[in-house]
Amino acid sequence: MSNKKIWTASMLASALLFSAGCSLGDQSTSKNNSSEPVEVVQPEENPQQIEEQVMSDFSHLMANNPKASEVIHYIEDNVSALSPQNVSVMILALEDLQVNNLPTFEQKFTSSEELQGKLMDIFKGDTSKNENITDAEIKTLLEETKNSGYKIETAEGFYFPIIDYQFYKTFSSKASEEIQDYIEIMSIESNQVPAKDGALIINWDEIVERALKQEAFLKEYPNSKRLNEVTELYKRYEMFTFFGLDNTPLFSYDTKEIAPEAKAAFLDAVSREIESDYTGMLNRFLEVLAKNNDTLTDEVDIFRKDLTDFPS
Repeated sequence: MSNKKIWTASMLASALLFSAGCSLGDQSTSKNNSSEPVEVVQPEENPQQIEEQVMSDFSHLMANNPKASEVIHYIEDNVSALSPQNVSVMILALEDLQVNNLPTFEQKFTSSEELQGKLMDIFKGDTSKNENITDAEIKTLLEETKNSGYKIETAEGFYFPIIDYQFYKTFSSKASEEIQDYIEIMSIESNQVPAKDGALIINWDEIVERALKQEAFLKEYPNSKRLNEVTELYKRYEMFTFFGLDNTPLFSYDTKEIAPEAKAAFLDAVSREIESDYTGMLNRFLEVLAKNNDTLTDEVDIFRKDLTDFPS
């Protein structure tokens, strides 16, 4: 009897455990079948792998002779995933493409006298007038120009494309400081070209300021991939500074006296006491000029030619 009771108790305990297990199992099943959403954990994306893939795809794109507009769209779509160094790589690659394509793109403007006539009628010398254009040919050309990262400039009665460096600022803020500074220098040039038709169209103060900015870049980034481009630009501004241009000479053709605005700009730059080779040149030039009553003499002319890369 005792054994029977013990067996019965054991059976009851087993039954209770089985019942509890079934109950728990039912609860679990009931939960999974509920209408509550089940959160699915996605594997984390690796930013480095994403960037490597973006750069790999970019290299493939550049190897297949893309249009500038295609490269621009690719950069805009992917710039947020890139390091400043890789953004800089893309910017310089785009600039190289634009420079290489520019002669061919220019032919779209210069091959037809009729087209040039239309551009002249529309702009009348002011290329900012690009609204309300009804001519389909001109409208298409202007859209292609903009989408390719160019802008229209005019000189000596002709209209032609130049690289629009202001456009680069849509993504250059994510580039390295070097490339940001480079784009700043070049956008100043494309926003307001310094000369047209043999004359300076910026004032002497602006010539000095641009030259100082270019010199600062050359000193800050002596190993820059754009060292040659900025060096060439800086030398051009040296010539503007000490010679002017045919229609805006530094010295009057009649009196041989220095342009008062130029002298004032030079004196202002020297007075700042900036550590600069450019202002050092200005200072020495002003000293020689003072000995010659601010007029162009043989001594002054020889001195300024020695200062610059004036062709012998």
